[in-house]
Amino acid sequence: DFLPFVCDGCSGVFCLQHRSRDAHGCSEVNIRNNLVKPDQHRSYPCSYKDCNRKELLPVLCPYCEKHFCLRHRHQSDHECEKLDTPKPRMAATQQLVKDIIGKYSGIYSKKNEEAKSKKRKGAKNRETAAKVALMKLKMHACGDKSLSQVSCVCF
Repeated sequence: DFLPFVCDGCSGVFCLQHRSRDAHGCSEVNIRNNLVKPDQHRSYPCSYKDCNRKELLPVLCPYCEKHFCLRHRHQSDHECEKLDTPKPRMAATQQLVKDIIGKYSGIYSKKNEEAKSKKRKGAKNRETAAKVALMKLKMHACGDKSLSQVSCVCF
């Protein structure tokens, strides 16, 4: 033989005829066969109440550190006890956006009453005006400098 063969199990050196584990009676084959059984799989049961699903891979919530199935993996889906509540600042921003949209829809509703035949065109203009006003608000908006950009959420 020109090349010696090294066994992965016992690290022995063998010829071509005895290179397989079965041919040289490798002691590591029996140990590995006893340790790994093909029918045994680890499964992770879902911690959500009344859910009997199991996953083959762990799906951990980074906040409460419990296992969940793919259906309940998000905080809002499994009613996480450490669910982040929206900040009052964000609620104020949402209210400001609603006020701007409401303001522009109120202006254009008078024009809609006057021109009922052009109802579709007026609706398009109102929606466009509201979107433009929102874009202008976003363009000139400057947030709290103490917040990191990761914690900022855009709508």
